[in-house]
Amino acid sequence: MKKLLFILCFIFSLTAMSQPCLGTQNNSYTPTSSPGLPLGTFIPGQVITLTYTLQSFTGININWIHAFQIILGPGFTNLTPITTPGNPAGSTGNWIWDLQHTFTGGYNFGPGWRFVNTFDPDWGTSSAGPFTMSFQVTVGPTCSADPLTISMEVLDDCTTGGWSNGTCCTDPPIPMLIGSVSVPIVFTTPIIHY
Repeated sequence: MKKLLFILCFIFSLTAMSQPCLGTQNNSYTPTSSPGLPLGTFIPGQVITLTYTLQSFTGININWIHAFQIILGPGFTNLTPITTPGNPAGSTGNWIWDLQHTFTGGYNFGPGWRFVNTFDPDWGTSSAGPFTMSFQVTVGPTCSADPLTISMEVLDDCTTGGWSNGTCCTDPPIPMLIGSVSVPIVFTTPIIHY
């Protein structure tokens, strides 16, 4: 029980964290485990839906929010976007899903959502948020109890190279899921040698 309480407190402390350019971040995932297993434990083939919200973004030196990059640890397959971030009161343009993109400044991005500004595609959006998005992943096939991790990294247009006006936002990725794979025990019949 103490271990479960510690894990829940740890996850809550990570999800309510604020950083230099980022306001409060919240995330959730369902299911929270495969049926009958401890919190954060999944079997191969389990589909997990994750939702992430960034309440506000305040750039440094007029840097605008430009991308949300999903960092998947080993053990996941089939990353699929469900809902796209909004752009409340932001620049003209739209968020697009991208598996890989190299920005003009050389930043290698992906997978995730990046904002394509109609005026200049290397700029982000002036929107301050909130931004909510969701996606699904599948626990991949494995024969070992692999760790499972997913993080979200928020990038500004200074980091991606589209706007250079001094200091960039340097907010570290926020963990969204920290779990493990539970591999079912395989029972075989005895082998009889003649």
